Amino acid sequence: MSAEQIGQLFRSLQPADFRILLGAELGMTSREYVPISRIVRYANLLEEEVGKRLPDLVDKRVVTSGSTRALGYAGYRLTFLGYDCLALNALVKRNIVEALGSPLGLGKESDVYDAKGKRGTRIALKFHRLGRISFRQTRRTRAYVAERTHTSWVYQARMAATREFTAMKRARRAGVPVPTPIGQNRHLVAMGMFNGTELSKVTVMPEPAATLRRILFKLRLLFCNAHIVHGDLSEYNILMADSGKFVFIDWPQSVAASEPGASELLTRDVSNIVRLFARKHNVFVPLEEALDFVRGKKRGLSRIQTRKQHV
Repeated sequence: MSAEQIGQLFRSLQPADFRILLGAELGMTSREYVPISRIVRYANLLEEEVGKRLPDLVDKRVVTSGSTRALGYAGYRLTFLGYDCLALNALVKRNIVEALGSPLGLGKESDVYDAKGKRGTRIALKFHRLGRISFRQTRRTRAYVAERTHTSWVYQARMAATREFTAMKRARRAGVPVPTPIGQNRHLVAMGMFNGTELSKVTVMPEPAATLRRILFKLRLLFCNAHIVHGDLSEYNILMADSGKFVFIDWPQSVAASEPGASELLTRDVSNIVRLFARKHNVFVPLEEALDFVRGKKRGLSRIQTRKQHV
């Protein structure tokens, strides 16, 4: 569904429809399909009105109907589209979002859209989509999912967005370059727009050694001041502008520096960056030295070398 179609759908929903969607959301905290009786209770509407509106909401694909054989009842559950509408409605009411624009990137775990924010400013909206991958795979890679016995895609997507938004705010306070975190609701994160190119696509870099120093210094601030490890850092989630400025993106797998496994994740993050600069930009630094610098064990990087110096 295009952004224009989503916008038209969003504008077609009435306040009572949003209350029904909220009722389905609340019911899904403990079950996959929510019986009408619970939706009525959570939405605080008459059963007749809920029963009348639900078929239309099914036609609009914001909820879907189904049954659970083990429990012996029929019910309804949100779709991602319905969850999108709930989150958008919350940010519209908070004057964070004015209009949804074209998609900037559609992936397995998230969709990112151009949007218009307060006073017409250009912002990015990121909808987390963890339900697109299997629950089993998500449990292996996301500790906050593995800890729960009942884990719906609603919970997975919301927790990914919450974790990302919290990490971005902490990183920004520590002086780490990230898109400006503006607001978050459910699985949706609103952030400032950054016009840049993935580091993986940057072929010509005027001062690669200086750029590598700056990236590692910002990772040092992240680890030592914000006490966070990105957890999934690579050439694909660093955006670089023509001016040389850069930001780190995609934070849902970030962890506290004190968490079990954080050291291994930090080693992988730093290794990915060090290997990239060696492979594409002929700049070399020993991984051990880079890690000691990022961890605050060394005051500087004395052994960064270009290919010519290295040979």
